[in-house]
Order: sequence, then C-alpha cells, then structure tokens
Amino acid sequence: MRRSIPIVGLILLSTILSCENSGEPEQLNCDNFAEGIIRQDQDILSKEISKLVTDLEPNLSTDDKFGHKNNLPLLVERINSQCSNIESEIICYACIETNPPQSEIKVSTDSSVIQISRIIDILTSSEKNLTFIRIHN
Repeated sequence: MRRSIPIVGLILLSTILSCENSGEPEQLNCDNFAEGIIRQDQDILSKEISKLVTDLEPNLSTDDKFGHKNNLPLLVERINSQCSNIESEIICYACIETNPPQSEIKVSTDSSVIQISRIIDILTSSEKNLTFIRIHN
C-alpha cells in the first residue's frame, strides 16, 4: 500500500503540470467566433480574441510607440489560419485617436449564404496586450 502513494502523487503532479498554460495561445472556437461576428456579441468575441492575444505583449521601439505594430498582423494571421470560415484583415493600426489608441480589423463570415462583414476595434495600449473593445458595422 505504501508504494501506491508515491505513484498516485506522481500521477497527480503529472496531471497538474499538463494542465498549466504552455505559453501558447489557445485555439479559437471558430463556430463561436463566427456566431459572435454575426450577432455582434461582445462577450463571445472578447472571450475568443482574448485566447489569441495572451502572448502579444507590447514591444515599444522608436518607430512604434504603442508596441503592437507586429502584434496586430499576428492576431489577424491567427484568426485566418485557425478559422477557414472567417476572413480578417487589418484596416488600420493605432488609427482611432483615443487614449490609448485603437486599431481596427475587418472580419467576414457567411451566414446562410450571406456574407457578413464587421469591424472589430482593438485597444492598442503600450502598457498591456492587445484587447478587444467592440464590434460594429
């Protein structure tokens, strides 16, 4: 019986360690993401986009005072590569003059053979990761 305790402990430790975040962004739930686009559901989109930006920290430089010039294209590439039913593209980087500024990406998906296109505003803060703000037409 005493030998089973260390084995159980090792199994438990292995399980806990395998559940830790590996630093890699989570996969999008593409069906949820498309539904969020179609319904303009802020909660769904915030949850799904947050999966993709966990590692997109600002990297300030002399030519990028907000630090996300390389992160925004990476976010768009992640959406496009993970979801074949969604197309995304950058409209502008740090172009909405709020404090901090916001960027915009266009997302499109099909809804019953109708192409739905929306604009997603992304907070482009020099102090934190990219953050979903809102979706609009």
